[in-house]
Amino acid sequence: MPGDDKPLSRNQIIKQGWGDRVNFQLSYGLKMTPDDIDEGNRILDVLEQNEREEWEERRREAQAAKRR
Repeated sequence: MPGDDKPLSRNQIIKQGWGDRVNFQLSYGLKMTPDDIDEGNRILDVLEQNEREEWEERRREAQAAKRR
């Protein structure tokens, strides 16, 4: 799985989905204030966890396919 050897980082998630942190924040109706950045970080925590779970599933599927 070239390029899929590890889950996307927080910065990669932002870059691929929104281009930059400002656009990410704005897409969720958040500003660049400390409280809104904290809320954005909580959103990113969930996105990062989802990315990790999806990555782990892709790895399991790839390993199972190799055994066939």
